[in-house]
Order: sequence, then C-alpha cells, then structure tokens
Amino acid sequence: MPVAVRRLLAFAVDWLVIGLWGGVIFGTVMLMTGGHPRKPGGPWSAQAIGFLTMTLPVVLYFAFSESSAMRASLGKRALALRVSRETGGRLSVRWALLRNVLKFAPWEFGHTVAHQAMYAGEGGVPIWLWGPAAISIVGPVWWLVTLFATGRTPYDRWASARVTREADRDPTRR
Repeated sequence: MPVAVRRLLAFAVDWLVIGLWGGVIFGTVMLMTGGHPRKPGGPWSAQAIGFLTMTLPVVLYFAFSESSAMRASLGKRALALRVSRETGGRLSVRWALLRNVLKFAPWEFGHTVAHQAMYAGEGGVPIWLWGPAAISIVGPVWWLVTLFATGRTPYDRWASARVTREADRDPTRR
C-alpha cells in the first residue's frame, strides 16, 4: 500500500481520537451546565473557546506524539508510519509543532468562517471571510494533491520532515 494511502488511513484513525476528544469536551460542557450552555458573547470569543478546547489540544497531540520516541500519532502507529527529520533523526518538538500548526491552519480558518457566519445576522457574511474560506478549502486540497503527486505535503517540506513506513526508517536513528 502506498505511503500516501497509509497516511490518509492513519489520519482517519486519528480523526476518531479527535472525535473522542470532542465528545469529552461536549459531555463535560453539558454536564457542567445542566444541558444549557451559554452562547459565547461573539464570534471572536467563540473562536477562542474553540481554539483552546479543540485546535490547540489536537495540534499538541500530534506534535508531542510525532516528536516522541514513537515518532507517530496513534493513527500513524496503527498504519506502521513514522515521522522523522529529512536526515533520518527524530523530529524535535519545535519542528513537529511547526509541522502541525501548518497542517491544521486551514482547519482553524474554517472555524473562523463558521463562527463569523454564525454571528453575522441579517447583515450577511462579511466579505473578508472569503479569504479564510478559500484557505480552509484550498489548503487541504493542496495538501492532498502534493501528497499523491510527490509523496510529501508542503507542511512536511516546510518543517523538514518525512513520513515513512516503519520498515523504511533509518536504522541508525536515535
């Protein structure tokens, strides 16, 4: 099975982890508010809440797991994939964090669009939202096209990272 397909399947497994985290957050909020959570005061406070409770933990999950001795998220481990530096060594937390901030930036731009649209009211969605909307759509498409065309995503290249099958990794790694 090509690495690109393995990566997509691994990400599907990781989406289960993300979904479980979202369920924990939802359940906690519902329990703490008796099933009646207050609506955030506006789109930017909603954005901040979403960022702090979903995006940041997800980015940290990926960054810490991919820079750990395992070199992989749970999904990548399940599909026998490992993240490393281009030179074969372990990816540092700093580079793993950069890699995952870039990877999930379109997701956060999508959240921006959703929150702004939700609070837009009768005045309609502001015109400036077309930029974040385009990034939230074009980013993942670009990631997929480059993954299948070259075997690597732009965020892998920008972070000097490589995702390989477990059997392909450098035996001299530390």
